[in-house]
Amino acid sequence: MRKILMALTVPLAACSTPAYRAPEVPVPSTYSVSSITAVPAGARGTSEDVPTPGIQVSTALASTPFWSDLGDSTLTILIREAQRANLDVRVAKSRLTSARAARRLVAYDLVPTITGVGSTSRQQFSIAQTPGLATQLPASQLWDVGFDASWEVDMFGRVGRTVKAQGALAESSEYGLEDVRVSVAAEVARTYFDLRGAQRQLAVAGRNAVNQRKVVKLTEDRLAAGRGTAFDTERAKSVLYLTLATTPLFESQIALDRNRLAVLLGRVPNTLPAALLDTGPQLRLPDTLFVGSPDQLVHRRPDVLRAERQLAARSLFVGAARAEYLPRVTLAARAGYAATAADSLFKRGTSRLLIGPVVSFPLFDVGRVRERVEVAQAGQDEAQATYNATVLQALEESEGSLVTYDRAHARLSILESAVRSSARAADLAQQRFEAGLTDFLQVLDAERTLLDAESQLTQGYTSAATALVAVYKAVGGTWPIR
Repeated sequence: MRKILMALTVPLAACSTPAYRAPEVPVPSTYSVSSITAVPAGARGTSEDVPTPGIQVSTALASTPFWSDLGDSTLTILIREAQRANLDVRVAKSRLTSARAARRLVAYDLVPTITGVGSTSRQQFSIAQTPGLATQLPASQLWDVGFDASWEVDMFGRVGRTVKAQGALAESSEYGLEDVRVSVAAEVARTYFDLRGAQRQLAVAGRNAVNQRKVVKLTEDRLAAGRGTAFDTERAKSVLYLTLATTPLFESQIALDRNRLAVLLGRVPNTLPAALLDTGPQLRLPDTLFVGSPDQLVHRRPDVLRAERQLAARSLFVGAARAEYLPRVTLAARAGYAATAADSLFKRGTSRLLIGPVVSFPLFDVGRVRERVEVAQAGQDEAQATYNATVLQALEESEGSLVTYDRAHARLSILESAVRSSARAADLAQQRFEAGLTDFLQVLDAERTLLDAESQLTQGYTSAATALVAVYKAVGGTWPIR
């Protein structure tokens, strides 16, 4: 046996596989957005109209989900319910259960296989099968019971690598489940913010419609008193109708978002309680984001970790495939009883035993083994490219989402100043018109400007909130906002 093992040393060295190491992809030390938002506190003006500088990005990390500090309990309820009942989450859980079962199944190859057997057969040999006999032997009945056992001695690590590979795939499924949870939470939050934005735009349109009806009534009264013109009345009505025309669009968006939220929570569309989604507080959008560093992102984002575990599994499968070049040593045993009558079983002289090693070698089947290695190697190359692409995509999404939120956050201050100025201008135009100091066109222009500013501000809040969600999703899902 020692000589056999020594003879196998050379092919073993040729077929050995280096130990797997997680790949290192160069990443920047910080996010670039931090370099364009750093504004000294003393550089800020004292006027309330000066726009607030961009966000601050911190490399600190914590475990609080981003939605917990937004001040909206409804959003928290929706996300928690979605994490429990969403169908995509259930699918991912089923995949994880399957992957873990597959790993346990493969692990059984490390232990002996023992099966019980029992058979009965009737046989009769021909004269040709019994040379030297002039007559055919009589038929005989054979009864056989016992067990068969086999155990592959994993001398070259084929089975061990396969078990480790299946374990890596199970870990990949765990990260896949986490990735789905992150995506579901982000989609719930995005849809919820879109719903709130549509509701606020509908409210803005309603308030403006009320004011514009007053203006229409004023122009009609002035026309009746002989101090106005039909042109002013029709122009006022036109502005009112254009405002009213926007309300069906917002109502449609609200209905769509309600249905989308219901489906995300694993329910039939339009089954969420109306009171749950009627109103909500204005979001407290943060000035500082605690998102960690790009290097931390690579080691904590679920889809990156999933791709890395996939690569680990494919590398181990390559090692298992290469081990097919080497001999397999199996210890086999057969034991039991055989007799010509059932009642003779287990009696003295009916026992049987066969035990010994079995060595198999792909002597004339090397071509199949080589192709299996090629398939495994191609799978490893694909997993490596997928991992690199996932890392680059993660960096791209994190950088892009931070810049988008930074600029959306800065835009809100400008829009708030625009709304304040537009409101003051509309009041002044109304007063001057009522005093007869200006014509009605200035009132209509001021009203249109105010409506547009308020609508843009509402859209700006929605855009900033959805950009915040994109940051949450891009950096891996669990980061706090303070």
